[in-house]
Amino acid sequence: MGDIQRAVTIFTPGKTYEGFIDIPNESLRTIDVFNSNSIYWKDPAEKSFEDALLINDASVILEGNTRLTKLSRVQVRLVDVMFFFDSLADSGDRLEKIRAATLKTRTGEETSSVNIITHLRGDAFYYISGIFYGLFKSKSKQRYIPLTQPSITAVLRVAGGWQKKKIALPGSFVGVSTSHIEACSFKDYV
Repeated sequence: MGDIQRAVTIFTPGKTYEGFIDIPNESLRTIDVFNSNSIYWKDPAEKSFEDALLINDASVILEGNTRLTKLSRVQVRLVDVMFFFDSLADSGDRLEKIRAATLKTRTGEETSSVNIITHLRGDAFYYISGIFYGLFKSKSKQRYIPLTQPSITAVLRVAGGWQKKKIALPGSFVGVSTSHIEACSFKDYV
């Protein structure tokens, strides 16, 4: 089997990691890799933490787009990942719509829009909105939930006040950590 990698951008409190993760096959969605009970490692002997993801050719970027360093490999613990997106710019809508049609037939649930507020970490939290397909309650038991047509705003405490900063997203998908959700609201997507 050849080396299969996918570009990802991972957000943790105060830092962003950009690089490539190993995946077992191209048909696997990135969210499935993140939600797997056993995170895929090409060489499991390299794993230092059971709940870590290996990022190859990783750039570590501090809040404010200041590059801290570039590492050939870094292990990021999943418990610290607030949200992520991948390099598959068109996959979110197309694949999720196919999955949603199957789920809708099975469950009868409609598509919903969701607004999420994350926990405050340091001097920042995130306001995330997007479209959710399927049963949110069942997905919220997983590590990450998939949102399409996402919008993410970082809300930063600055000099005694708050400042909003829009996060640029290259595609139509984001995976949001369920353990970092403080509050959420839903409405039917029209």
